[in-house]
Amino acid sequence: MQKELMTPAAILLGSVVIATGLYLGLQRPAPSSGPPPAGAEAAAASVKSPPAPADAQSQPHPAPAAAPPALPRELYKRVEADAVKALEARRPQFLKRCWEPSVRKNPAPPRAKYLFSMTFDESGKEIARGISEVRGMERPDAAQCLRMIPLGIGVPPPGTRVAVEIEMVLP
Repeated sequence: MQKELMTPAAILLGSVVIATGLYLGLQRPAPSSGPPPAGAEAAAASVKSPPAPADAQSQPHPAPAAAPPALPRELYKRVEADAVKALEARRPQFLKRCWEPSVRKNPAPPRAKYLFSMTFDESGKEIARGISEVRGMERPDAAQCLRMIPLGIGVPPPGTRVAVEIEMVLP
């Protein structure tokens, strides 16, 4: 074969191999997300663990771990109010750093609404933050700038991890 035809032939051959692999891989049925059949489950259990003693079968099984208790509404409201105060204290920074440059580029819309999803640890330190825009009142460049501001908001220690959502309208 000529040297000029070797590269196209290699590409064609590689493509055929990849296409065949994809075709055969897609022919397999998808694994089911449901529980395995009872027979398979029993066989797997007998292989994984030795049989239980006779007296152990009469004892109750331990209950699964309970979900964490619901957060008291008063605590949530307190942390939410503290977070609102902390965000309002940072409003001048948000305006100067993010809002004003955005408005200089494009004056519309004149206002934007953001949803701050914030999580505070037991000591009141901000450990997570997400910022979403409200449709119809969005300024993507300002929102991205807000997201780039480092974590650092604090609230009085709630004693447990608390997540709150707060709306903020700029300017």
